[in-house]
Amino acid sequence: MVLNDTGQAVAAVILAIPEHYPGIILDKYVVMPNHIHLILAIPSSLKNAPNISRIVLQFKRAVSIRLGKSIWQLGFHDHIIRDEREYQEIWNYIDNNPLKWALDKYYREA
Repeated sequence: MVLNDTGQAVAAVILAIPEHYPGIILDKYVVMPNHIHLILAIPSSLKNAPNISRIVLQFKRAVSIRLGKSIWQLGFHDHIIRDEREYQEIWNYIDNNPLKWALDKYYREA
């Protein structure tokens, strides 16, 4: 996936999440033309850990400030990964998502 300026801004803010939230692990991500996928790990041993809602809200705010406008829908879809099998499925989904973009109903050639 070749990112345009907006995608590059989104990726830069994603990569900065661990800097703003020490202890939070950015495990996997992909920026798609109309959505993103992230695997964030919040260790149970992390004291005063932010919840996922706070991280996503601040992430969206930082991207909006960088772009000078909001590009986000309200809310987000989160999912707690409960075991290794589920982790592998989600990891593979994120890894393969760009390969399937041409099949997406919102796909169009540039």
